[in-house]
Amino acid sequence: MTRPRAPSLRRILLLNLLVPTSVLAIALGAAGALLIDRTVETAYDRVLDGSVRAIAERVSVEDDEVTVDLPQVALGMLETRANDSIYYSVSYDGTAVTGYQDLPLAALRAQPFGTIRHFDMVYKGAPIRLAALAQPVYGKPHPVLIEVAETRNGRNATQRELLLALGGLGAGIILAAAALGWFAVGRGLAPLAALGREIDARQVRTGAELQPLDLAAVPREVHPPVRAINQLFGRLDIAIKVIRDFIADASHQMKTPLASLRVHLALLKRGTIQAAERDTIAEIERSAQHLDRLVAQLVTLARAEQSAMASATAAERTDLRAAAADAISQLAPIAAACDIELALEADSDAVARIAPTVLHEALVNLIDNAIRYNRRGGTVTVRVNGNGERPIVQVIDDGPGIAPEFRERVFDRFYRVPGPHVPSGSGLGLAIVRSLLQQSGATIQLADGPDGRGLIATVSLPREPETTSARDNA
Repeated sequence: MTRPRAPSLRRILLLNLLVPTSVLAIALGAAGALLIDRTVETAYDRVLDGSVRAIAERVSVEDDEVTVDLPQVALGMLETRANDSIYYSVSYDGTAVTGYQDLPLAALRAQPFGTIRHFDMVYKGAPIRLAALAQPVYGKPHPVLIEVAETRNGRNATQRELLLALGGLGAGIILAAAALGWFAVGRGLAPLAALGREIDARQVRTGAELQPLDLAAVPREVHPPVRAINQLFGRLDIAIKVIRDFIADASHQMKTPLASLRVHLALLKRGTIQAAERDTIAEIERSAQHLDRLVAQLVTLARAEQSAMASATAAERTDLRAAAADAISQLAPIAAACDIELALEADSDAVARIAPTVLHEALVNLIDNAIRYNRRGGTVTVRVNGNGERPIVQVIDDGPGIAPEFRERVFDRFYRVPGPHVPSGSGLGLAIVRSLLQQSGATIQLADGPDGRGLIATVSLPREPETTSARDNA
C-alpha cells in the first residue's frame, strides 16, 4: 500500500495565490473583450460615418431630380486589408437614385434627420454593418436616405487579433505570477528552512543544545509550532536528564557490590575447593567480569551523553601516535590472553583537534572489539595517517568482519550482530564510540578489511588549525 504524498506548503501557498489571480485575470479578460468589441465597432463605425457624410455632401437637386456626384474618396476610405465588400445606396421616397437597389432600406420614420444610425444585417448571405442617414434636400418635401454598408471581415479580424493579444497577456500574467510567486513563496518560507536547519543541527539524540528556539528569529505566524517545539525540548531535556542520572547512579551503585564480589571470589580461589566448585567459581567470575565491563560502559555512555561534556572535555591538540600507543599498551594483556598480535603503524607528526580522553576511550573500545571478535592467532593493526584532508585512525583486524547490512545497526545501543559464534558482550562499545566522536566533530565508518577479510574501522578526526599548529611548533 503506497503512502499518500506529503502536502507541500509552497504548493498550497502558490495555489492560494494563483486561484484569485486567475479569477481576476479572467474577469479582466472578459471586461477587456467587451471593451475591445465596443472600441473596434466605434472605430469602424466612424470610418463608415465619414463615408456616409462624404456622399451626403454631394447630394443635390437638378431639374427637380435628386442627383449624386459620388466622390471616389467616399468609398476609398473603407478599403481594409481584409478586402471587405462595400455597398452603398442613395434613395428618395423609396426609389433608388444610385447604388445597390436591393440594399435593405432603413425605416425613415425611426430615422431622425441628420443623425446616422447603424444596423447589423445580412446581405447576399454575409453579415454586414450598415450606416444610414436621412438628410433633407432643398426643393424636395421628403428626405434623401443615404446608406453605406461593409462586410464585417475587417472588424472580426481586428477583434480576433486584439482578443488573442489580450488572452496572451492574461496567460503571461498568470505564468509570470506563478514563476514569481514560486520564488516569492520560497523566500517567504526561507525562515522556516533556516529554522529546520537549526533544529536539525542540534544534537537532540545526546541531549545537547535543548535550549528554547529564539522566537524573535522566526515570523509571527510560526510562533505556535515553535512554542510547541520549545515545550517539547523542555520535556525531552528533563527526560534525558532523568535517564542519564538513573544510568549513572545505578552504574555507580553497582560498582561497589561488584568489587566486593570479585574480592570474595579471589579469596575462595585461594582456599581448598573441589574441581566442581572451581568450575562454578570460574563461571561466576566470568559473569562478574562481564557485568563489571557492562557497568563501566554504562558509566562511559552516561558521561558521553551529558550536555556539559563538550565543555568538560574541551578539544585540544592531540598526538595521534601517542594516543594509539597508549590504547594498545592498555589492551596488550587482553590481546596476549587471546593470542592476538597488536601492531602500530603511525606517522610521527599526526595531530588532530580532539580531547585526549575522548580519543582514548574511542580507541580502547574499537581495539577491544577487534580483539574480542577476532580469531585466535589473528592480528589487530592500528594505523595512523595525518597526511590526508583529515587525520584518520584505522583499527584493522583479520577476523570474521561485519556484513554490510549490519554495519549501521551495530552503532545502536545493545545491538549485537546475530551469529552462532558471537562472543559475549553488551552491544554498547560502538554506540559509545559514535557518541563520543560525534561530539568532537569526528566520524566513524566500517568497511571490509584487506582482501575482503576482517574489518576496518576508520575514524576521521578534525584537523588541527594551521595557525595553532604553527604556533605550537614555533
